Amino acid sequence: MANNPLTKVGVISLGCPKNLVDTEVMLGLINNSGYVITHDETDADVVLVNTCGFIDASQRESVRTVLETAATGKKVIMAGCLLERFRGEIEQQMPEVSAFIGTGEKMEAL
Repeated sequence: MANNPLTKVGVISLGCPKNLVDTEVMLGLINNSGYVITHDETDADVVLVNTCGFIDASQRESVRTVLETAATGKKVIMAGCLLERFRGEIEQQMPEVSAFIGTGEKMEAL
C-alpha cells in the first residue's frame, strides 16, 4: 500500500478467533501508519481479507470473498492461513489480488 494518509482501508476477517486477533494486530499497524480505517468495505480504497484455510467450507468462503471483493474494483490484499497453505498456487491463480501477506508477514501490510 502506498503510504497515503487519505487511503481508506476496510478489513474482512474470516475464520477462527486467532484470525480475529491477527486482524486486530494488522488494524493497529495500519491505523498507526496514518491510514483511515473504515468498517464499510464499500467505502474503502483497499480491502484486506484475512482468510481461513482450516476446512474446505472456510477455504471456499475465503476464495469467494476475495473474488467478490476484487470484482468491485477495489484493491485487495489477501492475508491469512489459506494463503499460507496454498501461496504459490494462489499467487498464480488470483491475479485480482494486489498484494499477499503470509501469517508471518503482518508488518508487510504497511
